[in-house]
Amino acid sequence: MLLRNAIDAQLGHGQPQKPLEQTWLVDFSLLQPQGIKQVITAVERLEKGKEITRARVVAGVSFGFWAGLFENSNRYEELWRQRLRKAFPHEAVMKKDLTQPLRLIQRFRNRLAHHDCLLSQAVEPRVADMLRIAEYIDPDASSWMAAQSEVSAVVAAKPEIPVA
Repeated sequence: MLLRNAIDAQLGHGQPQKPLEQTWLVDFSLLQPQGIKQVITAVERLEKGKEITRARVVAGVSFGFWAGLFENSNRYEELWRQRLRKAFPHEAVMKKDLTQPLRLIQRFRNRLAHHDCLLSQAVEPRVADMLRIAEYIDPDASSWMAAQSEVSAVVAAKPEIPVA
């Protein structure tokens, strides 16, 4: 949520919540067709009868959409230079510093969502990636997240996996 809200704060600054057509989420000069397609999918998944607002769509777009804004291509390079980098005000971070950690977090998140076994997963490095990205956005939020985390204790207590 911290990442998506920081991005929306930059790209949606001064924009209304509705109609969606007046927001960055359907701006073809800003987003690539694949990004627009993901926004449309999020709109289609919204609960019937609920008002379609920028906030609801931002909450409904997949993590892959957000990670895709930082991929190693020129696709969003100008967007990065002009606006996206401002979502990370507490570090002189480069787009390439976000690409790999976000993709690894995305894969990890997908494994969690599909109930894959985490005993052989690199949990602590992914948490470290999350905290580092949070630090770029808001150091206080990152500190709070770290203080709430019980990951180290859970990992320390995990059973040994026999090697076959």
